[in-house]
Amino acid sequence: MRPLVSVAGHALPDPSKYNGTVSTFVNAGRNTEGVTIGAVIRENVGKVEMTWNYLPIEKWAEICALFDGSRGGAFYNPVDFFCLDLAAWTTREMYVSDRKAGVPLRQKDGSVKGLTGCSLNLIEV
Repeated sequence: MRPLVSVAGHALPDPSKYNGTVSTFVNAGRNTEGVTIGAVIRENVGKVEMTWNYLPIEKWAEICALFDGSRGGAFYNPVDFFCLDLAAWTTREMYVSDRKAGVPLRQKDGSVKGLTGCSLNLIEV
């Protein structure tokens, strides 16, 4: 099965929660009559929000490395994702926002087994 999201050719595990946003950037203001005057600067800019309820610590580190130049990744990456407004897969150049993860699940020896609430957003350049 095709993954919902691949970053630089690396398939991400299907997230527990997936949200897609399409934005239109507008330069706008109001004139002296209070009427909006504006111009579209850019249309159809994609954003993908993903959350995983649980990921093994190694998998989360692997995902984060895709965006870390010191670990072989890059800040900007080609991202293949299911675009909800197109109802199709598309590939766009994207960057990652904050990566967040929650309470670590630990082994009896104190080592970390996995993380809860792992999330990141990918935003079109």
